[in-house]
Amino acid sequence: MNMGGTARLLSPRIRGLYNRWKRAESNMQAASTLFLLFGIAFWVGLFFLMHWLISAFYAVDVFGPILTAKLMELLLMGMFGMLCFSNTVTGLSTFYLSDDLELILSLPVPRWQFHLARLIDTAAQSSWMVVVFGLPVFFAYGLTHNAGADYYLLLAVVIPCFVAIPVSAGVVMATLLVTVFPARRVRELLLFAGVTALVFVVVMLRVFRPERLVDAGNFDSVAAYVAELQAPVPLLVPPRWAAELLNNSLAGRPMSWISLGLLVSGAIAFTGVGRWITTRLYDLGRSRSQEAQKARLAKAGWLDTLLMVVTKPLTQAQAAVIIKDVKSFIRDPGQWSQLLLVGSIVIISLVSVAALPVDVVKGPWMGTFRNVLAFGVLGLVGFVMAALAARFQFTAVSLEGHAWWVLRSSPITARQYLWAKLWPGLVAMIAVGELLAIASTWILGAGQFLMAVASLTALFLAMGIAGIAVGMGAMFPDFKVDNAARAAAGPAGVLFMVVSLTLVFAVIALEGYPVYVVLAAEVKSRVITDEQWIAIIGCFSLAAALCVGALFIPLKVGARRLWGAEADHA
Repeated sequence: MNMGGTARLLSPRIRGLYNRWKRAESNMQAASTLFLLFGIAFWVGLFFLMHWLISAFYAVDVFGPILTAKLMELLLMGMFGMLCFSNTVTGLSTFYLSDDLELILSLPVPRWQFHLARLIDTAAQSSWMVVVFGLPVFFAYGLTHNAGADYYLLLAVVIPCFVAIPVSAGVVMATLLVTVFPARRVRELLLFAGVTALVFVVVMLRVFRPERLVDAGNFDSVAAYVAELQAPVPLLVPPRWAAELLNNSLAGRPMSWISLGLLVSGAIAFTGVGRWITTRLYDLGRSRSQEAQKARLAKAGWLDTLLMVVTKPLTQAQAAVIIKDVKSFIRDPGQWSQLLLVGSIVIISLVSVAALPVDVVKGPWMGTFRNVLAFGVLGLVGFVMAALAARFQFTAVSLEGHAWWVLRSSPITARQYLWAKLWPGLVAMIAVGELLAIASTWILGAGQFLMAVASLTALFLAMGIAGIAVGMGAMFPDFKVDNAARAAAGPAGVLFMVVSLTLVFAVIALEGYPVYVVLAAEVKSRVITDEQWIAIIGCFSLAAALCVGALFIPLKVGARRLWGAEADHA
């Protein structure tokens, strides 16, 4: 087969990335360089962390090798589930909704070359993060087990085959769904995909019940415990084949040629079947993806009334921007379907909090241990809010696209425009943050003081993170991006995550001392001195001031840069 056509189809994407770097301003190049350095540092830190963790498990007498093997299976199952869902969503975009399809499909390109190029593009967009940040875990396994060169050579075969299967499966799933459901029912399509992902996560958590594996007392005998640890995942699934190959290589056992054959032949078979199904059904699916959907909810009278009441305190220009954004959000399935992922993240976070080992510490220190866990969970709450802001608020300005000049020529100032972009997302972030903070402290059984601290911290963090998101989104807009996920995953989006997480950690660090003083006084029945009260008020005030500054300063800088760099966006 002549692969030159496939390479030519991929070359615009590669050249576009290179040109964006070459022609970018110095601050964007600095952001990209910072992103690269941060990624390398994070990769190295993750490697040493996983090496320490796996070594600790492996050092456990008798059960160590069994525990590490089970962790490998769980890791591969989680990666496979994430890859299947992400490739379904990405395949829908690259194969059916991408803006360059009208040009490419008009060229004399064989369908198999088109399919292969889009398959590689889909794999690169949806799988690179899982692969890149999964590698330090596999390398940590090799270093812990003193693996030879055969293990690392095996990784070079296992990882591409393991990734190829969910990529092809995701594209086939996207093709079948687009073919079966008309475009006007894309909402039901994505609802099905989101619910499937949520059900998969919940079922996997309940099937494996990983919390039992750390406590042998949950089993009737040592034999039952060992049997549970050694129970393999189902036979005819790729994670089983990959885990068996890697675990055998780490343990020095003979190569499982059956698993290797199943994994390699499975990757080839899934790719071939995916190409055949997509080729047969692509024209029908592409045709249906062009059908317009009915704007039922966007034209509802009650929605117009609600938006008019909510935006009444704002200026007329700000109200117009907010109403436009809300209706665009409702009409775009690629936007509102992300709410399913938000719900999944919230549920998974609360399930993870509920599974924390709160009963490990017994006696009089149990309450203190619960309070420490409840305070530490604020870091998780901040991370979730930062992730939501990166997806929705950081991309709010870039999603204007070619309509940017309409807004730029309208009678609205830059400050008013950015505040109009901030309010809808801020309300949603406060709701999610308060739900996570209050529910987490209640699940962990923390006292009223910590619940109040968590509630106020979530409120101020929501304001600070929202301000950073909208402000940095205005500093680094990309009006040519075709979807929000790609804008959020760029160098500027990662830089935003670094800045917002720095704010989260700084606020938690400032609140650490006053929380410790108050809880220690409750446990030891001591009276808090005047000097301590001054320090407590000062730390809480400084944390609040930091969040308020993060709300206003980035918006001011972003407004000045957005309105003052018109030629850069032409």
